[in-house]
Amino acid sequence: MIYQKQDKLIKGLAKYYGQDLFDYLEALEKETDEIHEPLPCTKIKKVYSTELITPNFKGLLMDFVYEMVDDSYIHYEHYSGNLTHGNLTHTGRYDMELHEETGKPINTIIISTGNPNKSETECWIGKVNKYTPIRIIFLKKYPGDQRLKNVKIKIENNKKLTAFDILDLIFIPFLNTTKNSEEIVKEICGYVSKITKITTKQTKILTWGLWLTTEIFIKNPETLEKVRTMSTLKGQSINEKLHNREIELRQEGKQEEKTNMKNTIKTLENEGKTSDEILKTLKTTF
Repeated sequence: MIYQKQDKLIKGLAKYYGQDLFDYLEALEKETDEIHEPLPCTKIKKVYSTELITPNFKGLLMDFVYEMVDDSYIHYEHYSGNLTHGNLTHTGRYDMELHEETGKPINTIIISTGNPNKSETECWIGKVNKYTPIRIIFLKKYPGDQRLKNVKIKIENNKKLTAFDILDLIFIPFLNTTKNSEEIVKEICGYVSKITKITTKQTKILTWGLWLTTEIFIKNPETLEKVRTMSTLKGQSINEKLHNREIELRQEGKQEEKTNMKNTIKTLENEGKTSDEILKTLKTTF
């Protein structure tokens, strides 16, 4: 069950936060002294639904696939436990199916929340054939304490958060920290309640991400409910305020104004404006 929640979290971030998630994971890798084989391409052209690229065996689905601008593919697989020979052969079968279907180069990256010292990183099939992913990201290898401290300082100083800050708030409980993951999640939720400068997209991603991470790491139902209440972002969300304003406009019969307001909000969101900045514009415009 916990594996399914972790899987849902990674897949959701890959789908809705594609390039940002890719860049975040690349940034984590660069913070270590390890030497990694460079990826042939780091810009995503398209995020594929794995239901569109489906290996035709046993009804199994790949986790997620990116088509890159150089027409190669990045295939990500997520495993919550220590990597085994079975995990690697499973992933390798996906790669063969995807390559056969597309005829394109396939570069596979495995994300693991398991122990890197107790995991297998290559798979021998016979004496001469070996399958090795281009990269394996063990989240437990990356220190999380300093990352948490950095984002806490930004929140306390009322600074605008970046995409990486939002991903840190979601991923830090999976990284290597001096505190246990449950305590880290509680601490993060306490910081979240103090956030004021955040875009609508970031609000949606963070709220959804923390909903899953709290359920993964907090076992006591009463504690879970308290932490989720504590992590509520200050004030109403922009969506709630928009909904309330729509009700007012509907009552006033101002359908055209409602449409204009929606278009304005969409434009401002695309420009990366915070909820407070959007509401200020709406107040002066409508």
